Amino acid sequence: MKVQRLLTLCICFALLVAATPNATAYKGYQLSRNDIVDFTLVDQNAENFTFSTLDKDVTVVAFIFTACPDVCPVITQSLRLVQEGLSESDAERVGFVSISVDPDRDTPEALAKFTERHGVSWPHLTGDKDTLSEVYRNFGVLVDQEVIDAHIEVNEDSTVTYVDPSGNASEFMSMPSGWELHQIMAHEANWSINATDSEYGHYVTAIEGVEAPSDYSWWWSLLIHNETSGAWEASDVGIDSIDALEHDQLVWAASNANTSNLAAPHPDHSTMQVLFPDNTTANHTLQELNAWHLSMGAFAGAGLNTSMPSSEWGHYMESIDDVVAPSDYSWWWSLSTWNTTSQAWDASSLGMDSLIEPTYIAWSPNSTNLSEIPPPGATLRDEVQPGVCNNHGWEMGTGEGKHCMCDEGYEWAEDNRASCVSSDITAIDYAVGHSTITYILDGMTPTVAWTGDSWRAEDFQIDVEAALGGQSDPSQNSGMPGLTFGIAMAGLGLAAAAISPRREPDQ
Repeated sequence: MKVQRLLTLCICFALLVAATPNATAYKGYQLSRNDIVDFTLVDQNAENFTFSTLDKDVTVVAFIFTACPDVCPVITQSLRLVQEGLSESDAERVGFVSISVDPDRDTPEALAKFTERHGVSWPHLTGDKDTLSEVYRNFGVLVDQEVIDAHIEVNEDSTVTYVDPSGNASEFMSMPSGWELHQIMAHEANWSINATDSEYGHYVTAIEGVEAPSDYSWWWSLLIHNETSGAWEASDVGIDSIDALEHDQLVWAASNANTSNLAAPHPDHSTMQVLFPDNTTANHTLQELNAWHLSMGAFAGAGLNTSMPSSEWGHYMESIDDVVAPSDYSWWWSLSTWNTTSQAWDASSLGMDSLIEPTYIAWSPNSTNLSEIPPPGATLRDEVQPGVCNNHGWEMGTGEGKHCMCDEGYEWAEDNRASCVSSDITAIDYAVGHSTITYILDGMTPTVAWTGDSWRAEDFQIDVEAALGGQSDPSQNSGMPGLTFGIAMAGLGLAAAAISPRREPDQ
């Protein structure tokens, strides 16, 4: 009896195996698409490249643009890890192709620099807009040029990465208030300005020795420029509440002076003017940005107290977030800059005042291993305030260019790039600009899609290997009874044999 039960269990297991679907369970979104139509574009070597000539069993196709400061470098480096993680035999059967969605900027020369910078050699393709439009339609990809242009603007925004003594890293965009801009201007112009810090913020009491009287017959008034009316108007908020990125033209004016004596705003640079009670004026224009300016704006915007005293050699970092470097110089705050060529952090050979127009800088204890500091953009998305992008993304850019980078499975709400709503993952079209898409093709057939850049290279590699393993000899799919059919029939026969003895007494 026990033998019969054991045999019955084995038979049931065999039937279960026989009934299990033979489809591969991919980690990405599995697609059901027609084959793509072959196309010819231009690669990074300025040579024509026809897609079908790659002639690989499986092909990975990514859509990128080289001026993209965040998603595209991550995608490229992740695919590089996938390529390097394949076995030698699998690597020979897998091809990689990247296609530009920004042909105006992505010339073959730009693509060549991009591939060299990221240490990859697979084809990076561009072409004329008409041809590329057909390729995008072929793959079911929507290209949002406005967002691509917004990313270009963001790429010009510098950031500061801060590593605390415990090794925790954070990245901050420069978000100076009017007070930081005021301090920068006063220092650069060498103006003597007295100000009091009250519970309501800073207010100015004297400029260049001209002190506002105690009887309040006049006072120092903060003016900002009204772009609509073209007039200088008294600010409704204090200097600490001014967004210096939105209002970079400041005026301190005696309240009894004639504002018609003020100069028009500078069209390209930040300025600060002083209008004295006798209607004389002084003004200063900030011609260039240095690392001191950037550090002030970034740390103040993040709400971290810093001390950067001025010396005969320029400003130096004394403390960050109230953490003061020890007086025995066992460590000190060290400035690093991002090397776009080597894609690594380098210790700065210049002080912060001499580091002009920096792109990305980092402050860390000098004992920090620079290779362990995250690259620019790596931590911004981890520092999202509650409610931003409906809690399903993170903000990128400033001013009119600010928009959400939505999480996987989410997209912009209609006509609102500042919010993220759930998207239909089964939709055919994918927007490139605020997100991106990478395909795995079985021959010429799109089989799997991965959206965004938050996926792990290990998971993507598993899908590539599954696509390779899913290919079988055509003779195995000819409609003839195969192993599954044989197991099922054998199982049924054994079940009948195992069960029939128990029915004999009733016969």
